[in-house]
Amino acid sequence: MTSGKNESLAVVCWTTTAMLGCFLCFLHLGAMISLMANRTGFRLIAPLALLAALLAGVWLTHKERLSQGLRWLPLALTIGLIALSVALSAFYFDLSWDGQWYHQTAIIHIASDWNPLTDPMHEFAKHLQAWVRHYPKGPWYEAAAIYRTTGHIELGKCVPWIALAAAFFGTLAALLEGGLHRAPAIVLAAVIALNPAVTSELTGFMVDGIMFSFLTVAIAAMISAIRSFGWAVLVSGITASIVAINAKFTGLVFLCIAFAAVGVWCWFDQRAKAARFAVAACGTVVLGVCVWGYNPYVTNTIHVHQPLYPVLGSAQCPAIDHIERGETPKNMRGRNRLVRLGYAIFGRPGNQPYFAGSSATLMLPFMAHRADLYAYTYQETRVAGFGPWFSGCLLLSLALTTWLVADRIPSRWMLLLICATIVGSLLMNRHLWWPRYGPQLWWLPILPLILTLQPGRPRRQQGLAWAVLGVLLLNALIVTGVRMKWETTHSIALRRQLKNMHDAGTEYRVSTRYFTASARVRLGEVGIRYQDLGMKKLPSGHELVSVVEHYPDATRYLAVDENR
Repeated sequence: MTSGKNESLAVVCWTTTAMLGCFLCFLHLGAMISLMANRTGFRLIAPLALLAALLAGVWLTHKERLSQGLRWLPLALTIGLIALSVALSAFYFDLSWDGQWYHQTAIIHIASDWNPLTDPMHEFAKHLQAWVRHYPKGPWYEAAAIYRTTGHIELGKCVPWIALAAAFFGTLAALLEGGLHRAPAIVLAAVIALNPAVTSELTGFMVDGIMFSFLTVAIAAMISAIRSFGWAVLVSGITASIVAINAKFTGLVFLCIAFAAVGVWCWFDQRAKAARFAVAACGTVVLGVCVWGYNPYVTNTIHVHQPLYPVLGSAQCPAIDHIERGETPKNMRGRNRLVRLGYAIFGRPGNQPYFAGSSATLMLPFMAHRADLYAYTYQETRVAGFGPWFSGCLLLSLALTTWLVADRIPSRWMLLLICATIVGSLLMNRHLWWPRYGPQLWWLPILPLILTLQPGRPRRQQGLAWAVLGVLLLNALIVTGVRMKWETTHSIALRRQLKNMHDAGTEYRVSTRYFTASARVRLGEVGIRYQDLGMKKLPSGHELVSVVEHYPDATRYLAVDENR
């Protein structure tokens, strides 16, 4: 049973989560409407989306019958979280490779001269054309709307921070409604939200973290809605599903798998609600795919006969897989999924094939060295990306799961169903070794902790659960700390570098390589005059802070009168 205070807190959390989801969905939809109206009012989309989200919040606080003293709290939290997200995104530069390569290119063109709805097959540079044309565009629409309102492209990176906040509040609400006391619920929500696959991308335009944060919200909302219907839960689930579907193709795939698993549980445990759940699930997917997701899902079907192109292909357009050829550690290429899963769990932290050799290595649990932490400076750590102690926590959690099943707890079948669903969804993707493509692996050691920390469980079980939870939290904070330290020092260095270039008052030759559009905006916002050399290299030039060390094709520059 949920106490009165916890019930009120859960409603506040769900309402806040719903408003954050509404803000992003209104940004997305508003940008699409403006593009269809020849960009009319594009600069006003962001403030109008915020206003609409706040009005939705006012309506929800009345529908949920929050007390007068609490009705202001979700509104204040939403405004504060969005303001904080914008401030953080203003401080950090996007230094991710993919973010500067095709994500920013898409955002810049949507904000200036491209309408993906009427011209989905627009011509772009060949090295990024497939991704810009055919990938989901939700975060791009949202960032483009914020860019048009503010005039600063980096502010569009507020979306990952908003997603992180939504994941925390949505998960906290579901855990409180599930009967947990506040202390374990807050710590568990923090650990779930601080998934290293999410926190490693907070400061850039990459979208894996956005997708998974809102997928987490959607699943939490599904489970809570089946237990007890609430308008804030429903709105949270629908908006989170729409954001996840339109952040990444795997958002749609994972969401459908989650709908199927929850549907099976509903059929056996809550059969009277199964039909309504099925209708809600189908309606949400239709909205996310056919309305908000018109490009890419509908346009891909029309033009290449495959809605998930280029991840999947058709007879006309074969699938494109550059990851296996160019991004996979040498000793994993051609190996089966179970081997790759083994490296995902028991690998030594590394970024092979770019750093520390070309092949991944294995490591015993809890045996990471301090030097291994360097791997977490990368935006998308490849091997052992969930942290240095994740494998040990997973083994302890599996032991706890065995203990719970042996005790024949009532929820054991639901626990096993969810675990089987997670493992099955992981094995569908051969790139599961890379956390950004299998972020749900983070959930496996957490699930038994949720059941064990319910009131009334044996003290020894709860002691083990708290120990594992504490190590997981510390593990997540280590990864986040290493990542944010690198981002902080390098954003400060880049800001100083740009200021010095501007103050020198000279013109530069800049080899932008794959980052032509993002470099143009970054240098242009500071007022630096330069000649773009495009793909031509400057081997003797100065390196502009642009990507993590050991990554290829960093931006380089020289003053026009230097080395002549």
